[in-house]
Amino acid sequence: MSGAKLPKAWVKRLSTTELGKLDWLEGSWKRWIEPTRENRGMVFAMGMLERGEKADWHEHEEPEVFFVLEGRGQARWKINGEVSTARLEPGVAFYKVGGVPHRMLQTGRKPMRGLAFKIARVDAARGADASVRGESHG
Repeated sequence: MSGAKLPKAWVKRLSTTELGKLDWLEGSWKRWIEPTRENRGMVFAMGMLERGEKADWHEHEEPEVFFVLEGRGQARWKINGEVSTARLEPGVAFYKVGGVPHRMLQTGRKPMRGLAFKIARVDAARGADASVRGESHG
């Protein structure tokens, strides 16, 4: 976000046509709410993984939930060296506390699309979230 002030309230129709690519993560993503001091670090985003794409291993310091709207996939996360796996499908939420390495893979015929919610730490100097770390966790 380029310092533009967000309105105090809004109603939007969310569209996958607004999703874009990130340098460090496969798929298409869009944050509709960026973390600021005013919103206490709230992040609200949509992500979509096309056939065969993955949001590879990464972690962040805050808890997060990803709610699957459509498509199918697989979630993996690592706690104390043990990797766990679960199926993702419409209506399923994937939650993890901060610091848990995780990844999601698209496995179905249709793209997997979902909503992400988290409360990020807001950097006092920049007013921005710098909490995501890409990792290599096999």
